Amino acid sequence: MRSPIVTELSSWPQPGVPSEAVVFATETKLFVRYLTPENGMAIIQFPLVRSFSLGAPNDEALGGHSLYKFGLKHYTVHRVGNSPWIDALEKKNAIHPHHDKEQFLKGLVHYIFTFQDSTFECVAHDGEFWEPKMQIFPSSDEARVAWVEMINEPT
Repeated sequence: MRSPIVTELSSWPQPGVPSEAVVFATETKLFVRYLTPENGMAIIQFPLVRSFSLGAPNDEALGGHSLYKFGLKHYTVHRVGNSPWIDALEKKNAIHPHHDKEQFLKGLVHYIFTFQDSTFECVAHDGEFWEPKMQIFPSSDEARVAWVEMINEPT
């Protein structure tokens, strides 16, 4: 079994304390909104998502996360190489009569955002046409206006 590799995405907007994270998802698109340390607000759009989770652990219990011993840090955005979650998703899909392991795994990335009150994780496609999009707004009001426009945009 391959060991997971947890890498900090330092070029991404990091969560502040408090984070006030909000998630909006459809069957394919996903948006995450949160406060940054500079009191700005970040919005990340994942255009093609396979799976996501928002919930435990919070910052006080982050040491209980299975990837903590591999480098998961507080109030940070991470990418997970050799992801056990991606492996589990591929195994679930293997029952499909036309399953192609290589095609299924192509471009899948496991992201983790460690917020103050929760942890957000998603497995999303990352590639030429499916690259996550990041925006940082100087104020919460500006971000909320953009947020409403983004989530109401036709798919």
